[in-house]
Amino acid sequence: AFTRLSPAPDVQIDKAKFSTVQRLLALRVPKAKCQLLMKELKGLVLDLPRQRSVINDPQDDSMRLLLLKEEIKDTALPTLSAETRVRAGVDELAVTEYELHLGYDYFNAEQILRQMLPAGVEVPGSFETVGHIAHLNLRDELSEYRHVIGRVLLDKNPRLRTVVNKVGSIASEFRVPTWELLAGDTSLETEVRQHGIPFKLDFGEVYWNSRLEAEHRRVVELIKPGEVLCDAMAGVGPFAVPAARAGVRVYANDLNPQCAHYLRVNAHGSKAKHMVKCYNLDARAFIRSLLRPKVGPGARAEPGAGPGG
Repeated sequence: AFTRLSPAPDVQIDKAKFSTVQRLLALRVPKAKCQLLMKELKGLVLDLPRQRSVINDPQDDSMRLLLLKEEIKDTALPTLSAETRVRAGVDELAVTEYELHLGYDYFNAEQILRQMLPAGVEVPGSFETVGHIAHLNLRDELSEYRHVIGRVLLDKNPRLRTVVNKVGSIASEFRVPTWELLAGDTSLETEVRQHGIPFKLDFGEVYWNSRLEAEHRRVVELIKPGEVLCDAMAGVGPFAVPAARAGVRVYANDLNPQCAHYLRVNAHGSKAKHMVKCYNLDARAFIRSLLRPKVGPGARAEPGAGPGG
C-alpha cells in the first residue's frame, strides 16, 4: 500500500477579484500589412505574455486590430517619426478602442499570490517536482497561508496533481521527510522519468532527488563493459536500473524495504530484471555477504528480481 496523506482543506478562491480591464487603442489594419505594422511600430505594440497583439476585427474579416500598449492614449501617436508614419501608412489607418479583459486564468502563480498575501511577505517563487507532486519547504511566516499557496500552485500548473509541504526536520532512519498535503490528490505514489527510463516510487516512503539526474548519468557512463555494479544504497534504482539496461550485471541493495520494493518494480518495468539482483539489507551486511566466498546475500533478498529468483 502506498502513502495517502490526510485531505487538505477545501480552499475557495474568489477569482472575480482578479478581473481587470485594460482600455487600449487599436489600429484597424489590413490583414496583409500586419507584419509590416508590427515591425514599424515596435515599442508601441502591446507586449504582454500569453496575449496576442493582433486580433480579428469583429466588423470586417479582412481587417485586424493591432493593439497598442495601455500607456498610449494619444490617437495621433506623436512619438512616431514622419518617416515611419509615411513608410507604415499610419495616417491612413483608423483608430478605435478595445477593452482587454484579463482575469485569474491569465495571471501566473506569483502574480496571484502577490495580491493574496500580505504586503512584505515573501512569495514562494519556485518549487521542486517529483512526478505529479510539487514539494515545498515554506517559511514559518507563510504557514497560515500554506493551503492557499497550494491551491494556487495547483491551479497554475496543470501537470501537477498534488502539492505538499515539508513538516519538521528529517529524523527518519531512511532520510524521508514528513509531508503535509496543501492541495490536491492525497496519493504520494508517482512516476518520474530519467533518461527515458520510468521510475515508480512512493514519495512518502523513499528518498528521491531529481537534481541528481546528471550525476546518475555520469556515474553509469563510467562503468566499463564486463564490470559489475554493486550499489549498497540503491534507492529505487537511479544507478542500478540504467546500468542494467546497458548490459551491466548489478547487485543492488537498500535498507529501506519500500526502496527495495520499488527497485524491483523499476527493474521489472524497464525489462532489466534479468540483470539486477535486489536486496533489502544493511549496507555493511550486504557488502560482507558479497565478499564472502561462495555465499551470496540471502536474508531478505527481494524475490523474483534477478537470476535464480
